[in-house]
Amino acid sequence: MKKVFLTVSRGSIARNLLQNEFYYLLREKYQVVVLTPAFQDKRFLEEFAHHNVRCIHLPHMERSFLDMLLFFFHKHLIYNSTVNQKARWGIIGDSRSTPTPYPLYVIKRGVFTVLSRVFFLRDFVRYLDRMFTQRKEVGFWKNILEEERPDMVISTNIAEDIEVALLKAARDVGIRTLGMPKSWDNASKNGFRVKADDMVVWNMLMEEEMLQFQNYTKKHIHSIGVPQFDYYLDTSRIVSREVFCSWFGFDPHKKIILFSSEGKLFAGDGEIASVIYDAIQKEYPEFPCQLLIRPHYGFKQDEQKFKHLFGKHGVAVDLENHPSMCFRDAWDYSKESMDRFLNMLYHCDIDINTHSSLALDVIGFDKPIISLLFDSFEKKPYERSIARWYETYYYRNILSFHATTEVGTPQELEEALHEYLLNPSHKKEERRRLRDAFCFLYDGHAGKRFFEVVQKLID
Repeated sequence: MKKVFLTVSRGSIARNLLQNEFYYLLREKYQVVVLTPAFQDKRFLEEFAHHNVRCIHLPHMERSFLDMLLFFFHKHLIYNSTVNQKARWGIIGDSRSTPTPYPLYVIKRGVFTVLSRVFFLRDFVRYLDRMFTQRKEVGFWKNILEEERPDMVISTNIAEDIEVALLKAARDVGIRTLGMPKSWDNASKNGFRVKADDMVVWNMLMEEEMLQFQNYTKKHIHSIGVPQFDYYLDTSRIVSREVFCSWFGFDPHKKIILFSSEGKLFAGDGEIASVIYDAIQKEYPEFPCQLLIRPHYGFKQDEQKFKHLFGKHGVAVDLENHPSMCFRDAWDYSKESMDRFLNMLYHCDIDINTHSSLALDVIGFDKPIISLLFDSFEKKPYERSIARWYETYYYRNILSFHATTEVGTPQELEEALHEYLLNPSHKKEERRRLRDAFCFLYDGHAGKRFFEVVQKLID
């Protein structure tokens, strides 16, 4: 039986790929060695145990000065609106980031706007990266690969430094590699430090980004759809509205407005939730509404931003979360968590979010989406404002389909809510086009297609 190495560095990746047909098919066909920080975690091992599966340690890696220096070039040699934002103002949502002095920013922008058009420089920096960095880590992985001799190494988070070292080692040993970005927005944020032999992506838009920013050729890119969205098409996991509402003390006959937190990236979420709550209390007597708040459980204690709303009539904060502490993101990968989230999307009537990939989840259920462009009750300076997010390269792709209603003030939010309550089919065609573009084939078999790519490349 042939052998596959599969990296699982995050709880969200465990949810996306291990609770999926991809993993079920893979472990029946091949010996699977899962490389994960959860290699000794009892919960993880019980959840994903199989007679063809075993786990080994995927350690965390700290960057050296040379790593950081070369990463500076990896990032700026794909100069676009996302990189330009960071070059001027720092990381969005990070209070520690300080703006770059304007003269230095102008020089940086001028230099890299030109250099980013010289495509071979990206591969040259990768060559330098391979030759001069991560020697200890590459040697560590080469010893394991030479002992195990897998037929393929699959990196499910190709931007992760320790997986970069693994892919470098696999190339040295002569083992075929298959890469995958952790999320849809990764390919336009910076150049990946290493190239896999082949790359799996969700859709044609990501395919274009691999060509434009990562120097792949079309024959080595495989579009499969979104594996974690396969779960949304399993109707057996949907509970009745009465049962769903009983989880939160809601009235099944009232509308449900879902608001999704952005975690530490947006400290004003608590105030925004108050704006929404105030609006639905006074504005829509013909459509009585309830507010369901979903904290971002990739960030510790995110629910505390909404504690001022605990116990209020017509509002509920989802507090059901079982973090997987062996992962850096602590994401709850259980089927129970996935069922709960699936039913939130299914039973909500309108979703409100801020620059969130959740918009892509919501369109699978054809639910109206409102995108917030204001920060809170108080206007913030541009460098700290949520408005910056909507100028990133990757989110512009979503907004270009005009499938969401963008609101810049509390008054516009109230108007958008009223419009969707009156006419839920507003922007229905735009949502369909966005779903077709980003979900590619929304048929419940993206995981199977991922497995078929692996099988074809190995066999």
